Formats: sequence, C-alpha cells, structure tokens
Amino acid sequence: MLKQLLTTLGLMALSAPAQAAPALWSISDGDSVVHIFGSLHVMPMDTEWRTPLFDETLANADQVVFETDIRPAAMAEVGAKAFVRGIYVDGTQLTDGMDEGLEAEVRRQASTLGMPFGPMLAMRPWLAANTLSIAAMAQLGMVEQGVEFALEPEISADRLVFLETGDEQIEVLAGAPDDEQIALLQATVEQFDQLPKFVSKLMSHWIGGTPDKLEALFVMDMGGLEDRYLDRLLLSRNRNWIAPIETMLAENRNNLVIVGAGHLVGAGSVIELLQDAGYSVERIQ
Repeated sequence: MLKQLLTTLGLMALSAPAQAAPALWSISDGDSVVHIFGSLHVMPMDTEWRTPLFDETLANADQVVFETDIRPAAMAEVGAKAFVRGIYVDGTQLTDGMDEGLEAEVRRQASTLGMPFGPMLAMRPWLAANTLSIAAMAQLGMVEQGVEFALEPEISADRLVFLETGDEQIEVLAGAPDDEQIALLQATVEQFDQLPKFVSKLMSHWIGGTPDKLEALFVMDMGGLEDRYLDRLLLSRNRNWIAPIETMLAENRNNLVIVGAGHLVGAGSVIELLQDAGYSVERIQ
C-alpha cells in the first residue's frame, strides 16, 4: 500500500512499555463477532507488539481482512500504477506550482536526504511528498516491518480478504486536486524536523494501548485544506468500510479486521461509526 504520511513514518528505536498491548476491539450483532485491530504499516525493526490475545484471535479467525493486498505481486503492480499516476507527461514540472519558499525547502530536504532534485521535477506533488518520506525512512534504517507485512506469510490465501483495491488506494493521494497536493508537500517538508518526536509519541501510544492519544498526531496544518485531506485519507474510507464489516456480521463470519490505527480513533472512526449503527463495541485489549 502507499505509505500514507501520517501513519507510516517510523524513524527510530524507542523505549516501549514493558508489556505491549495495541488496541483490539470486538464488534457484535448479538450472534456473531468481528474483531478489529489497529495496525502501523511501518515500524522499527524487531518491534515487539504481538500478545497472546492477539495471536489467539488471529488463529481463531475465519478470515483475516487487510486494507488491501500487500503480497509482493500486488505491491509491484500498485507501485507501477502509482508511478504512472505520479509523473507529468505534458512538460509540467513539480516547481511550476510552488512558490520560491517551498521550492527552496524541497530542494534543501532532497539534498539532506542525498536525493538528486532533477528526477523529482517530473513528479506530481503527492509523489514527491511520498518519495521524500520514503527516503527519510531509508536513511534512518527503516524497513517494512509493519503488522500486515509481518502477518501475511502466516496467512493462507483462502483466509485473506481485502477492503480496497490497489487502484482505490492510489486514488487517495493521486486523485487529490493540485492545491491539496501542494499543501501536502508543504506540510511534509515542514514537519521533517519533528519526525523523531512524532514517531516516539506514535509508537508509545500505539504499543502502550492508548489509542485515544493518537488522534492529535494525525492532524497537520495544510493551510486550511487539512479537513479535506483528512476526509480523503481517513474518514471517507472509514465510511466505505462499514458495509463490508456489516456483511461479515450478517453472515456470521468470525473475522479479524486489521486496518491502520488512525482509522479507529476520534470522530468518524470505524469504531464510532459501528457504535452509532447499533452494534455492541467492546475494547478487549
């Protein structure tokens, strides 16, 4: 999946709580239960996050539901499509939509990360923002050690189900209007200096099982466009996922749904939407 900028930037080894307990919920309609677990898609290598309760829930699940297919072949296809969606082919350059201040900052960050700026000129702003973020992770030794990547080899193909297609995930960023893409790039480069502090808080609250404190971390200043971006990245997708989860309950499927932790906190979260729809929601870890 595309590494959404607010939920996937892990940059440093952290002192974690003595006993990890990322949040896990049970959702019931009275005669069946679906479990929902909030993940991080990228994290420091060798992070200890699994618990006996999580492993038991995983083993007993009829199906395991990810946001999208993260198996190697699917990831390669999505990567190719994202590249096509993220490159200008009409002679437009990345800097055409920037003011001098943003261009200078993007050039500075690229230089700091050891990235030549020339190839970035062909990128649309959303791809430039994502490329800079991935380079920052690589420079600091980050690898894809997130929940889904760790679990996928353990799950047989017949048990694996997805909430979205790769095309739908690409559209989250590639489908944003130009002003929103520029605002995203601006916010990305402005926050690079704060990433170690951001990730320290993110990991501490996630591993420590205090998801209510995560909500504030998913908000960034985008010059007035942050609400529109947040709806695109999280809220509209949350709404789209309720019907599939309701179908699982109606068909009495004992599924484990694993989605990014940001989708499960705050107003408009998957958890709140299911509560509002009348389901019994219980935090069990």
